[in-house]
Amino acid sequence: MATSGFGSAPQEEPREQTGSGHGPNGSAGQGIDAVAETFDINDPRLISEPLEVNLEADSYAMPEPLPDGRWRAKLKVMKPLENGKEVDLGFIVKKHERSGQLYLSTGLEATTVSTSEKLNGLKAFDSWVSTFIGKDGGSKISTILTRLKRPDGKLWAEPGSRYTHRAWMDLFIKAMAGEPELGIESQWEWSCQACGEAAAKAGERYPRSVNGMHKFPVNPKTKHYDPEMKCQVNPAHGYSRARVRISAVLPLSEVK
Repeated sequence: MATSGFGSAPQEEPREQTGSGHGPNGSAGQGIDAVAETFDINDPRLISEPLEVNLEADSYAMPEPLPDGRWRAKLKVMKPLENGKEVDLGFIVKKHERSGQLYLSTGLEATTVSTSEKLNGLKAFDSWVSTFIGKDGGSKISTILTRLKRPDGKLWAEPGSRYTHRAWMDLFIKAMAGEPELGIESQWEWSCQACGEAAAKAGERYPRSVNGMHKFPVNPKTKHYDPEMKCQVNPAHGYSRARVRISAVLPLSEVK
């Protein structure tokens, strides 16, 4: 089943060590005195010890994404891409289509911190964290920095702070360098990539996304909400996978 989007990453392939010489993964550069470990294909561990294998498990299955909810999380900058490469500065200049406002934009990656092994280390993202000033007079960056405390206990941006776009972004990059902890609210978001590409090509508005885990179908096997959803507009577009986005940031005091 083909999927798109950036939900949870698939399982990482284990790094292999071979007996072909030159060290792990057959790589050179360990020094002339390095001794390559060799392996015997008739090693008893390979031919006489039966494996305890769960035949109902699916090692190709992607892990379930972070459920909707409030979480304690570590934050770091998710650098935007230009021409498929990360921007060295960590942010880019954008122009709002309707207002013409110029602003600076970057991304945010949150990794959950939980005592639950199942919920610890899961990801949520916001690819549009910027200095854009909204109708309420604030920006996502000012919102984050007025909820985030420095190591000395003071807020990164005190009420009444006035900075330029570049100064706000520089302060944000500095605050994220230590991967600070903050509260986040996560929400599943789904959209059909093929529909979006067709709309962009036709110069039309991007189709509305589906937001919220409870709007997804329930998997009859797991009894959990299924992050995979088929395009309802054109079944030929196939399935897309939910993205987990950061829908809000919260002071740590508001997260259990």
